[in-house]
Amino acid sequence: MALYDDVALLKMQPALSVMHDDALRFLAFSTEELSLEPGDVLFRKGEKSTGVYILRDGQLSLVVTESTETTELSPGDMIDEAGLLVEVTFHATAVARQKSHVLMLPRASIHRVLQEYPSLIEAWEKNIIHRLDMVRQIFEKANRTLPYIEDRNKV
Repeated sequence: MALYDDVALLKMQPALSVMHDDALRFLAFSTEELSLEPGDVLFRKGEKSTGVYILRDGQLSLVVTESTETTELSPGDMIDEAGLLVEVTFHATAVARQKSHVLMLPRASIHRVLQEYPSLIEAWEKNIIHRLDMVRQIFEKANRTLPYIEDRNKV
């Protein structure tokens, strides 16, 4: 794919949306494209991350165990956003369900961009805080709804 397409794919990620085009171009240059055939494993549960994966096209499933329901990923989905900043352990195995292309964005590249463009740190921090606040609001709403659901189940 063209650099322009990679930049556009990175820009549509909520975690990267505050980055300017120069930073996104740098990140796009540092990505590695992986091609997967149906049944190929991208990573296994228990492995450590070195960055994040973004599904360019195709379909992946995240499987925790064979007896649990899988999570299906679609083009544009980012896997393991926390991996942008810190090493994390994958809690599921990612398996290609059809021919797929994935961008691997190394964590070291994000760290390098933040060193090169320190003004992005504050914008990125505000973005993260805003998004965490949205999650908090969703949880609060769910907690307010929970007693109503429990009361209905008693009837």
